[in-house]
Amino acid sequence: MDKSYLLDRLRELGIYSTYYHRLELKPLASVLPYDEVLNCILTGYYDGQRRMIAITDSRILIIAGGALSQTSVIVIKRSAVQSYRFEKKLLLSKATITANDKTYVFAQTQGSMEKLFNWAMQQPIKELDE
Repeated sequence: MDKSYLLDRLRELGIYSTYYHRLELKPLASVLPYDEVLNCILTGYYDGQRRMIAITDSRILIIAGGALSQTSVIVIKRSAVQSYRFEKKLLLSKATITANDKTYVFAQTQGSMEKLFNWAMQQPIKELDE
């Protein structure tokens, strides 16, 4: 997928102005095929580093990257998700995803993303051909 296609999807989701400048979009565009639908993006601290979480119709991608750090991507199949929760607080909102018996907690995320996060996690899961 090219970055312009990804930016168009951010506009459709109403989150372009929040995320268009994120450095993680370049590696995200490189790992998303055109038949995978992006449903949500948010950022939060996981494992001591600010990361972008991208929720698609088949995967959850956790991307760490920036100007001074090496890019890394953690991939979780949506079908492996056992539970998820978004706790909205004024400045300390967090998203929690449990998959494959491992819990991923994303602290200091954007509280305004609660509705989109929950909507994205409730969307039907599409299995990708591997």
